[in-house]
Amino acid sequence: MTWLRVWNAAQALVSFLLSAITKKTIVWGVPPILTIEPTNVCNLRCPLCVTGNGTMERAYGRMELQTYKRLIDALASRAIYVVLFHQGEPYLHRQFNEFVAYAKQRGLYVTTSSNAHYFDEPTAEATVRSGLDTIIISVDGATPETYSRYRVGGALEKVLAGTRNLVAAKKRLQRQTPYIYLQFIVMQHNEHELAAMEKLAAELGVDRFLKKTVQVETFAEAQEWLPAAESFRRYQLTESDFTVKGGKGACPRPWLTTLVNWDGSVVPCCFDKNGHHLTGDAKTADFTEIWQSENYAHFRHTLLNNRETIDMCRNCNQGIGLFVS
Repeated sequence: MTWLRVWNAAQALVSFLLSAITKKTIVWGVPPILTIEPTNVCNLRCPLCVTGNGTMERAYGRMELQTYKRLIDALASRAIYVVLFHQGEPYLHRQFNEFVAYAKQRGLYVTTSSNAHYFDEPTAEATVRSGLDTIIISVDGATPETYSRYRVGGALEKVLAGTRNLVAAKKRLQRQTPYIYLQFIVMQHNEHELAAMEKLAAELGVDRFLKKTVQVETFAEAQEWLPAAESFRRYQLTESDFTVKGGKGACPRPWLTTLVNWDGSVVPCCFDKNGHHLTGDAKTADFTEIWQSENYAHFRHTLLNNRETIDMCRNCNQGIGLFVS
């Protein structure tokens, strides 16, 4: 942390609070948190993912290192945290560890998420050496059958082997990072394996076990995937409909964070998976101009005054209940 980063974060937070109170768009500073998509290509076909189920409307590709460095250089002195994933599997980008290392050289905290199919021993060691701070590994089943029900095309044994390689590389290199979080999305078909997953996480030697609620888009998906246990749902489910719990009022995301897709297109947050709310292009424009642009201002104004008219916001609980204890 530096005083400039603290001051920028304070500016961003205060500008959001004033905007929420006055219902007028006030924006100071730049986003303290950056979400950057290295690629939207994936090796799996998860049914509730726009990449996996074939509903991705954006072209597939990988971010150019030049685009990434330009973005980091513009914001590194004031930003704090970089989230290096969105749609797709980050480690399908051959320069991913270079992405991490470059952000670390600029003093940024870096996290990512992976399905862990590519962590052979050399890649695991390179990942540790990159300086990555945290990594979420998605494992949604304690048995191969349960795992592959959602992670279509995946192999549980390969995931577990990759996780063990990461744990071993940390020990071999005597590093505390990356902190490894094993994430279990609780769904109807796997909630009975929760205890087995907790035991598996302990056996693997990861740093933390996360239980996450599942996101759905349609009532049919809600009926098929939402778990029976109410405590593991982020939605209220009736016989004919479903509604997200919480998520009322102003949302701080368009003041505190941003999302840059692999092609440089900028959108307000990670719920805009298909790029319906474009605010600019980081490949052709300076990010600070995009952050203060008319497109961004229009989105923020609508969020403050007519949130229910924004499709993705109706299915968002602002992170409340995303993870459960």
